Amino acid sequence: MREEVEWWISAAHRDGEMADVLLSRGFFEGAAFHSQQAAEKYLKALCIFRKAAWLRTHSCTATLEAVKAQGQTVPDPVMTAARKLDAHYIAARYPNGVGGAPEAFYDQAIAEDCTHTSRLVKEYALGIIGEQR
Repeated sequence: MREEVEWWISAAHRDGEMADVLLSRGFFEGAAFHSQQAAEKYLKALCIFRKAAWLRTHSCTATLEAVKAQGQTVPDPVMTAARKLDAHYIAARYPNGVGGAPEAFYDQAIAEDCTHTSRLVKEYALGIIGEQR
């Protein structure tokens, strides 16, 4: 079980790093998507660590609901971060998700917000994993 948790954390770290690189290069929609992916993977690591039932979903919000159902407290700012990030899972990648080329709907401020909110989810998930090891 611990090895699988580490796999998810490693993948999440890489997505976070990709988000930072894409942000620095002006690929704002990619930064938003990889920010969402990083948060999702940190939360899946948390679910596996806590042996919580998690849905096969790409929703950070749904994954946090599974964590809450197991009795873990989830602060409101973390839930808000999850909701904000979930909006970018499709919109940042597919033209038919936003009604045009995704890059036309993203800018630096949106991408920076995504990387910030992703870090909030990261700190939450790794904080619990670290406390309970």
